[in-house]
Amino acid sequence: MLVSFGQASFDKNIPDIVQKNFSKKFLRAENVSWSKVDNNYKVDCFYRGRGTYAEYTPEGEWVQTVTDMDIKALYPPVERYLNENFKKDKVVLAEQATRADKKNYYYVQVARKEKDRKEPYIFELFFDKTGNIDQVKTPEGVQQMTVVGIDNPNSDTPAAVIDAWQIRFPRAEKIVWTKVKISIDSTNYLATFIYKERVTRAKFQSSGAWIETRIEFDEKSLSEGILKYIKENHWDDELIIAEKVSVVDQPDIFYVKLERFQKGQFKPLVFELFFDKTGRLIKANRDEELKNQFLLTVDIPVEVAKKFNGRFTNASDVRWETKEGNWVSHFIYRGLPTTAEFTDSAAWVMTIVEIDTEDLYSPIQRCLNTEYSDYNVMYAEKATLADRNDYYYLELISKKKKEENQKVGLYFDKAGKLKEDK
Repeated sequence: MLVSFGQASFDKNIPDIVQKNFSKKFLRAENVSWSKVDNNYKVDCFYRGRGTYAEYTPEGEWVQTVTDMDIKALYPPVERYLNENFKKDKVVLAEQATRADKKNYYYVQVARKEKDRKEPYIFELFFDKTGNIDQVKTPEGVQQMTVVGIDNPNSDTPAAVIDAWQIRFPRAEKIVWTKVKISIDSTNYLATFIYKERVTRAKFQSSGAWIETRIEFDEKSLSEGILKYIKENHWDDELIIAEKVSVVDQPDIFYVKLERFQKGQFKPLVFELFFDKTGRLIKANRDEELKNQFLLTVDIPVEVAKKFNGRFTNASDVRWETKEGNWVSHFIYRGLPTTAEFTDSAAWVMTIVEIDTEDLYSPIQRCLNTEYSDYNVMYAEKATLADRNDYYYLELISKKKKEENQKVGLYFDKAGKLKEDK
């Protein structure tokens, strides 16, 4: 029997240590439902926008997590395998399993329709953590089939390609070859394997000429510059994959893919970030929704970025947007929330600094004490403009309940005199 409960409450039939460890690992999980599988405890929930299953021992030790995957954004090696070997079939389910014993895997179900048959055949495919096909369960009624990647996986790979790969990557393990169709008459060959304990993918032309190598990195192995950027700008996003990319006649770069889940959204927002070997962001690809919400450093004109950095050294939490053709940055400077605006030609327009409501300019405080003693100051800012027409802006709320003028906005000039003309 399944027992549903909120994560804040505990079920008496589930050991406390199991529930506590689950709550710690899956903070803010929703629709939590427990059951028992053999001697272990299974929990189904909704976590970070995905259906999730986790398993624990009676002692509270985590065994594995199985997470629903977006069938339109599969792990690339898995997606390539399906496109090449199950192209006419429909993917109906995809899951990613992360295990305590490190034997992670991917699970995919594909449906195949046949004439004169009402229900489709369901094939079950298991891939290891590198995306290599590991097992295919064919449905009853389907004749035994040759499984590419398991049955004679290298038969279609030219000898020149295999030789070139072996020279470049001696003593590599767990090799799987796949074909990458370039045109009707041209095909490249992609090798996925383990080399020096890292998942590696290398692409070759049919002649054996090397094209590209991608080496996976775990998050802790990335450079300080990349980790710093992710920590400051993507602290709550999920890192999907990080790779070092080497291409013929080009400098090496690092590629990082992250996903952002938002409430009420089935499909995650995706960031693709590219860094040079020093850890400097050089390019960013992201969904249109994200482009409309805010800009990244690489979107800002070089001269505007230079002017900003020169004027606001050591600014933190910087976020950019556009406003009527100008470039507007929001950031923390000297401990205060600050906004600065620049023209497209990098001319500084204005700076607005949020100020402490308890530390107002003396002439302004005297005016408030005299004319607005029945109000509390809720917000205050100081604006410094390039044309020197500086001002202060305050928002007040009445201490008394009134039908009108409950909230008041006031402007003061740089001398602290109340302005009638807003």
